[in-house]
Parts: sequence; C-alpha cells; structure tokens
Amino acid sequence: MALLTGTKHGDTANELMQFYQDEAKKLEAAGSYFMAAVALGAALETALLTFMLVEWDEDNGGELEIPDKVCLDELISAAKSFDLLNAVKFEDSRSQGARSVESVIREIQRMRNNLHAGKALRTGFNPASFGVTQYQRLRDIYGAVMDNLLYHI
Repeated sequence: MALLTGTKHGDTANELMQFYQDEAKKLEAAGSYFMAAVALGAALETALLTFMLVEWDEDNGGELEIPDKVCLDELISAAKSFDLLNAVKFEDSRSQGARSVESVIREIQRMRNNLHAGKALRTGFNPASFGVTQYQRLRDIYGAVMDNLLYHI
C-alpha cells in the first residue's frame, strides 16, 4: 500500500496510516472483512489528514496545527479546497464508469460508520454479512484513492 511523506506531523501520521493498512491486511487474512474495512476507513482518514499536513506545509511554508477534533467530513472539505477531490475520477467496473473520488470516499465513510451500534441498528446493517467481495471492492477503492493522493503530492 501507499506511503506519504512530509512534515514532522505528516511523518507521524504516515506511521499511523501504515499501522491501519497493516491491520487491514491481517484482518483480511483472518477473514474478518468488516473489521478490515473499518481499518481501511481509518487509514483513509489518516491519509487525508497526512495529505493536508504535507500540502499545507509545502504550500504555506509552515507547520499545520492538528485540531483537537478532526473528522472525515472536515478532511473531505479541506481536500476539496485543494481541488484534490475534484481533479480525479475513480473508474469502477462494477458501476456506471467514472465517479468522483469524493463519492467513493463517502462510500467508505458510510460503511465505516456502521461500526457505531446506533448507525448499524438504524440502517439494518449486519457486519456478519459483510463478505470478501464487498471488502475487496472497498480495498480497490482505497487503493485508487491512495494512488490519486500520491499523484497530487
């Protein structure tokens, strides 16, 4: 999987992202596909934060302060401000062709949010039914998003 480089915070975030990617691989190998997908969701959130840290430092000449609260919605908004998410498309052979990276990130976000019991109960999500095919699709999406992030650094 991908590595991002950058500032002091960016390097630390990169280590965290690598941890989540490694955990996803372990969980996939163990057949725990839903938890592997959750780990990829955490890696994706960390990757977007890392991208913001790297871009901010390089483009603005200073270290970005990590806020007390960072959520994926805010990271997506910040990435849009860099025109990152509008600049690339994701080709999904299982759907109707090209979709924006934001839409596929949101797909991973929606799945990851099923980790919360209230969300899973409201939507009728059963994590036991989340299988290898669904996981492999999200893993492919994650790989495409990471390729796009690396292209833009």
